[in-house]
Amino acid sequence: MALKPTIIPMSPVSPLSSTFAKSPVSPVSTNYAPYMAAPNPSARNRYSMLPTFKHRRNDTAISIAPKVPDVPTGKGAEPHNIIILGNSYAGLACAHRFLDHCIDRLRITPGSPSYRLIIIGPSTHLYWNISAPRAVVAPGLIKHEDAFINIEEGFHRHRGQLFTHIQGTCNDLDPELRTIEIDLHDFEAQRKCSLLLPKSEGFDPKTPAFDIPRIQTLPFHAIILATGTRTPSDLFSLHGPHHETIASLTSIHAQIASAKSIVISGGGPTAVETAGQLATYLNHASHFPFRRKFKSPKTITLISGGQTLLPRMPAATSTKAEKLLRKLGVEIKHNVQVLHTQSWFDQTGATKLSLSDRTSLITDLYIPCTGLKPNSEYIADGWDLKDDSGYILTNSTDLRCDMAGSRIYALGDVASNTQNNLMDVYTAVPVLMHNLLVDLLVFELEADRPDGGHEARIEMLRDEEFVQTPEGERTLSPISRWGGVGTWRGWKMPRVMVHLLKGKRYRLGKTGKVVVEGGNPYASRGKWE
Repeated sequence: MALKPTIIPMSPVSPLSSTFAKSPVSPVSTNYAPYMAAPNPSARNRYSMLPTFKHRRNDTAISIAPKVPDVPTGKGAEPHNIIILGNSYAGLACAHRFLDHCIDRLRITPGSPSYRLIIIGPSTHLYWNISAPRAVVAPGLIKHEDAFINIEEGFHRHRGQLFTHIQGTCNDLDPELRTIEIDLHDFEAQRKCSLLLPKSEGFDPKTPAFDIPRIQTLPFHAIILATGTRTPSDLFSLHGPHHETIASLTSIHAQIASAKSIVISGGGPTAVETAGQLATYLNHASHFPFRRKFKSPKTITLISGGQTLLPRMPAATSTKAEKLLRKLGVEIKHNVQVLHTQSWFDQTGATKLSLSDRTSLITDLYIPCTGLKPNSEYIADGWDLKDDSGYILTNSTDLRCDMAGSRIYALGDVASNTQNNLMDVYTAVPVLMHNLLVDLLVFELEADRPDGGHEARIEMLRDEEFVQTPEGERTLSPISRWGGVGTWRGWKMPRVMVHLLKGKRYRLGKTGKVVVEGGNPYASRGKWE
């Protein structure tokens, strides 16, 4: 017998709407209002991503979640870029300080953005140019693997943080648009930078590297200018990728070996140390207990360019340095400057130097150690953000670049308050990073309540002030194998202490402290020995 189908009458009201019909309160307020009112931004955003459903039987929309805003906030927003230009001592110190002490203290309001740290520099390796005066002399005295330290490996302990290291050079900084233009050095840098662009401008991760432009523009929320200075020769500072300096060191080792005469220009620590190291290792067979010269020593001449050597140090220290150099056989010329050089003056490859006293000097090898220039070409002169020498105008108290706009800072040798002293960098870093943290917190509080309401909290945030050490108070200059001259916090250093603190290994045991921790290479405490 055939079964008759049973017909079940359908309700004119949908099951979903009938479920909520028993309650006089709307579905949104009953089920999801607690989540929408929650102060935790992650809870709110989780439900804001739910889609908007429509009833199948009619066009009446039943919204079970708030609409996603056109401009996302909190975790849904683009991270704000904190950019550090420069990846030498100052830049590394700022980067580690931000990741260790600042980033976890941010995001104090529900709508606060996330932050991403980007460090940009021309080289993948830090050049330990503290040891450059000895590295110049001969191969093996300072090994290349010791003097050039991989930077990205030093940030391994920060894995998981929003951090990127990019090899590139800044071509332009626009303080009004708050962007920087970067010339990226290789395909890997191009790929890294493309992933940091805003989503509306970015490239697909699968895009071939050769299709990604070499010059890209990044926005910044805050920026630290720590690009430093450069010497005329890339023997003493990086002028680009580190392998260029390695090639220059290899080349000059061959030139020194064949040269009979060497001229060094400059009267500062680099020139004095270089002259002393050349005379020590090239002209003397032994030093302890008695110094013995080679039979055919090289002629080494130091042109100071001033009245004394080491002009920033006390007069007694300068006199002692000159005495040590003369004992090593270095000829010193004062009150004379090199005005012009002519390479390959003759068929022997010699260099002709035109001096300020209207005389000339012909030498087999010329090493310039004078004429520092700030790496600030990325700031156009039209912005009026640099002094006459090219240094970036910086508030010497709080280290902000007041004329450039908010959250722009300068540190180290590129700043207008520099003494070209490494010790100043590590005194200034805690002050700058504290003031950066204050500025970021103020921005979060003001963005949270644009009409006011956080005045009391903002008032509690106080700046720190940078107190600069007087010139010449902390300088060490190894000259001979067993000693040199120096002052430390106003005290005259014995020769043996100069040897132990710097001359013995030029602080190579502290490379890890600088690259891995962002610490001071002259700090006595720590595991890096």
